[in-house]
Amino acid sequence: MPTPRQAPSDVKHTLLEPTHFRSAKEVDADVPDQFGLYAIRARSLVVIPEPYRSVAEERESTLIYIGEATGQTLRKRFLRNELRGRGHGTFFRSIGAVLGYRPVAGSLVGKANQRNYRFSPTDTVAIVNWINDNLEVSWVAFDEGVHDVEVALIRRHGPLLNLRDNPRALRELSALRAQCCAIAQGVASEKDATIL
Repeated sequence: MPTPRQAPSDVKHTLLEPTHFRSAKEVDADVPDQFGLYAIRARSLVVIPEPYRSVAEERESTLIYIGEATGQTLRKRFLRNELRGRGHGTFFRSIGAVLGYRPVAGSLVGKANQRNYRFSPTDTVAIVNWINDNLEVSWVAFDEGVHDVEVALIRRHGPLLNLRDNPRALRELSALRAQCCAIAQGVASEKDATIL
């Protein structure tokens, strides 16, 4: 993988270069403890549940998420939180919800952050297994201008599960994430969430 001082123009090319993507289940030992960007794509669109699959097919893209690791390193943010579900990963919460999993009802009651819902341990394992079986990932370690490069890439490519800075953000995903928050906050039931 590239060095931490890579120029932003090189980062854009390297991150999304098809040959740089690897199976999510094979990267644990290689993700660096450095800042940078990561990209996640589906091996095949057939693994993506509807209505998201149809949108991805329309966009003709298997790219489903681009993220940054700046406050935490790629190893902590990308590997630990997003791929392994051991923290508060935005992508992990989104893909879990899209796959039909819901957070434990009332699990956010009394918590300071009312958006960082989590799934049960059993569901977390199932989501990690799905990620390992169906997704490929790429990353680039660098430490200057990470956020600006991330925003530019999201705006250009419109990844399926990115909401922030995405001109093609999906209302369905926003509604689903809000429903999961409501379940975890104890203001909606899981039955309510099955409507989405």
